[in-house]
Amino acid sequence: MKHIITCVIAILGFAMAHAQMLNQAKVLNDSTFRTDATYQQGNKYVKDALLFMEMLADTHPFYVKKSRQAQLWEKKDALLKKCADCTSDSVFVTYLYDVLGPLHDKHTDLIDTTTLALKQAQKQQKQAEAATTATGVMAKGKELFAYRIFEEPSICYLQFNQCADARTMRNPNLPRFDEMLNRMFHDMDSLKVATLVVDAQYNNGGSSMLCDELLVRLYPLDQLKTLSTSIRFSKLMAEYNPRIGVAKTSWENDGHAEDLYAIPSQKPSIPNPPIFGGKVVFVQSATTYSSAGILMTLARDNKVGEIIGETSTFAPSHYGEILPYRLPHTGVVGTISCKYFSRPDVAHIDDATLEPDVKLDLSDKEATWQYILTHYGKK
Repeated sequence: MKHIITCVIAILGFAMAHAQMLNQAKVLNDSTFRTDATYQQGNKYVKDALLFMEMLADTHPFYVKKSRQAQLWEKKDALLKKCADCTSDSVFVTYLYDVLGPLHDKHTDLIDTTTLALKQAQKQQKQAEAATTATGVMAKGKELFAYRIFEEPSICYLQFNQCADARTMRNPNLPRFDEMLNRMFHDMDSLKVATLVVDAQYNNGGSSMLCDELLVRLYPLDQLKTLSTSIRFSKLMAEYNPRIGVAKTSWENDGHAEDLYAIPSQKPSIPNPPIFGGKVVFVQSATTYSSAGILMTLARDNKVGEIIGETSTFAPSHYGEILPYRLPHTGVVGTISCKYFSRPDVAHIDDATLEPDVKLDLSDKEATWQYILTHYGKK
């Protein structure tokens, strides 16, 4: 099994590096359908529907069990019947959504190219509008992350907008999160700041490495309880890393065809910095997600600090680490999870959401900031 572990370690962090690069997504291979009459005679929607179902059954951790795969394939005939009369890529995408099943997994998603271009344009427009209207401490800034220290209430406000920096984006012109944290905690220590507010309301994820770098400054590393992680080997993953194909064959030949591979738990390989001894408050919104959601979960399960804001739309135990793909005949692009993450608090492992300690309406930024000053500022 040693070669399997080597392969697993080799791909850690791989998928997230590609997650936002749909233009480089691997095109699904149709080799298993080259003698299939339904595939060969079908229109482009029938062809891509079959490829999608095969990929879903072989890749997503939920479908590792053959009984669940069988339930998925029971939907094939109805899907193909609708696809045979389909004339629109966007309608085709809705048909694929219908067969996803009970995943409750926002990381597994798909979109047609026309809608993708429209949404990207709308996102850019909203960002531009927000940048011109943003006011107040908690309005979204343009930076990936930035901090401000308010001496009188003795609060350091960290706006953590994206789990990304110069290292993860491979852009030396961007700041490094670890270097910013060093400056921030130095300034906090010099000014004897009593409270750190970590505002992740705009953060939809990225690299969990940045969250680890923050957590180890808030909680002793040797006591930190982390997520348990399991991975499913798949043909799609092997498209990105051929060694995974070897691991998949070996794992299944050893009798584990219906099992996920449990990745050995590892503490973050980060130097032990001094631990901040003050109060910590996390701000969570409905759009806090992925790695930022993991930060909220670990903060809760390790009792690092209070969480204020809105109910999460992520499940603390969840699927993630996405692989991008493209359907060859329609050009529809998507992402699919290949890992399952289990939260440390086993008593709440099946919770569908993470509730804040204090619910606040984050649309009213000024009222939220006043609440923070009143309840967490130095009296």
